[in-house]
Amino acid sequence: MKKSTLFFSCSVALAGSAFSAEYLALVEKTCAADPAWQSVGDTLAKNHSGECKAWDGTESGLLALLKEHKPRYLAIVAKPDTFYAGTVRGINRATRSVDEDPWTDCRWGLITGRTAEDAMKLAKTTEPLVIQRALCTTGIDLGLVDSALVLSDGGKGGFTLKNPGEAPKQDKWSEEKEPSGTVTMFADYWNQNDPQLVVSSSHATQFNLEMPFGLGLLASHNGQFHVLTQQQRNTFAKFLGGAMFTGEVEELGKWIDSTKAPTLKLSDSASRVWVASGNCLIGDARGTSESMVVTALSSAGFKQFVGYVVPTWFGRGGWGTSGLWQASRGGLSLSEAYFLNQQALIDETITRFPGADKVNFNSDDIEEGMKKDRHFIMGLNQLHAQGMKVEKDVVGLIHDRDVIAFWGDPLWEARYDAKRKPHALESSWKEKDGKWVLTLTAREDYSGNYPLWLPKRLNAPKLSKADGAELDAFVADDFLMIRKVTMKKGATIDLEITGA
Repeated sequence: MKKSTLFFSCSVALAGSAFSAEYLALVEKTCAADPAWQSVGDTLAKNHSGECKAWDGTESGLLALLKEHKPRYLAIVAKPDTFYAGTVRGINRATRSVDEDPWTDCRWGLITGRTAEDAMKLAKTTEPLVIQRALCTTGIDLGLVDSALVLSDGGKGGFTLKNPGEAPKQDKWSEEKEPSGTVTMFADYWNQNDPQLVVSSSHATQFNLEMPFGLGLLASHNGQFHVLTQQQRNTFAKFLGGAMFTGEVEELGKWIDSTKAPTLKLSDSASRVWVASGNCLIGDARGTSESMVVTALSSAGFKQFVGYVVPTWFGRGGWGTSGLWQASRGGLSLSEAYFLNQQALIDETITRFPGADKVNFNSDDIEEGMKKDRHFIMGLNQLHAQGMKVEKDVVGLIHDRDVIAFWGDPLWEARYDAKRKPHALESSWKEKDGKWVLTLTAREDYSGNYPLWLPKRLNAPKLSKADGAELDAFVADDFLMIRKVTMKKGATIDLEITGA
């Protein structure tokens, strides 16, 4: 993807389904030998008029397939035992390495399940999701949903409840009424309201999500989310063996069974998405069907899941995805927001810290990386030798680029309702005389970013703008990145994009 001079944040429906050969489904080779798993890849390819091929499970093998097929969309189908944190880092690197530019060369997603039948649920889901109901352990823009429960991660026991047609109301958890913690509120709301969106923060591992301030937790085991009280939290932590989980998965499962804890009500018919904005490790399958992400995809109706595969500390990947998706107000699908946030992260790295995009982080946590990741350390030392101050931001940007996973079909659409809280800018695409013309119209005064997924992949695209337009932007093969646009209410801007 070649970068032209000039950037952007909300998308339109023109991206649509991929055209022939734009979509590539890869089935890990041991899965490809199993007809049930192979059928998952075949179904994805058929749904999107694409191709299905076998993958040997290696980073180099993936890169070779990407260079051969050059897909715009990529789904990787494999059993949970294929996916580890290192696998995700390798996929991130490979999908940036198809050509010489720094951008990610395709929108990708990981497809798995406890069984092939579970994975097939993801492949067969084609009906888009427009989100109305949310359940969160961190704040979101409640103007984007019809109803929600938000457990505060800023004040112990605080929560906000929004009922349909009503203004949000804040309240506080009572330990006297709910001694088990706010996890009971979370479970009750889930069971009674069937949320379509989960946005989460606070402590987590591959096997649990903790409520803010330790007021109970959800634990994944045997295809269920078990509801454990704040009193059971300390015992649970002993089984984890530490923040990075050094315990035995089987022993943890036996203990969870012994608690006879209630479980969340699960539904095969539900379609939900989960954005783990600020959780450590929860996006890491860790090679087991017992993990949170595999349970979410297999049993709980989640069709897409965004989460870190290492302990998070910088947050640009998770919070950035959630923030960009909300700011688009329904203009971007979750898949588009994840992809575009990654490109914005890369763009910031190149702009603020030239050369830092060549450095890779390849460890399971930042402390280990700063001590033992030889190539990472050498890369940082080289930047320092060139006169760059190696500060938190440069390390964080390099780190977050490769340590967050997108699970689900990258072409399935989940978005907020664009009519509920319309964006200040209205956008539309037209193809004219071999050019794509983007028209931006301001419903109200606006100054901010506005990234978009292009309606068609273009070779060596060039961007031109109307004289006098206040715009900082660039275009690549698949996306338009508007870093900042300033418009007055009623103003219109036409942007033309041509390809070679």
